[in-house]
Amino acid sequence: CVIPRNNRADLRKLPVFAGLSKRALARVDALLTPVAFSDGDVLCQEGKLGREAFVIVSGEVEVSRGADHLATLGQGSVVGEMALLGHGPRTATVTAAGDVEALVMSAQEFASVLAEPEVAHEVQRVAAQRSGVLAAA
Repeated sequence: CVIPRNNRADLRKLPVFAGLSKRALARVDALLTPVAFSDGDVLCQEGKLGREAFVIVSGEVEVSRGADHLATLGQGSVVGEMALLGHGPRTATVTAAGDVEALVMSAQEFASVLAEPEVAHEVQRVAAQRSGVLAAA
């Protein structure tokens, strides 16, 4: 479900975008589409081709690989980025745990968002942490 533009989140409240200038925020905001998920909806499916990434605005998501629970993530978390960075299949399944509002971006939009150095640094930091967690799982 797409959320109307006038109900969009303040991007500055999300850590991945907190360091951006007003101009950069406006460019990033134009690339993001707000969407809503209900409890149990799957945002990303392990093994499937990754075509988009999500920034969680509110609510929580569960991250799992097979039957193993890897993490619970909430506001400000970026999910789905690993497949876009690696140009491969999803490494985990991400499922809404209750109502979730998120910002979605296609692979092309994700690449444009990463053109902002502050965002690229934060996404790479998170991806490096996740790579370690996923390798240990």
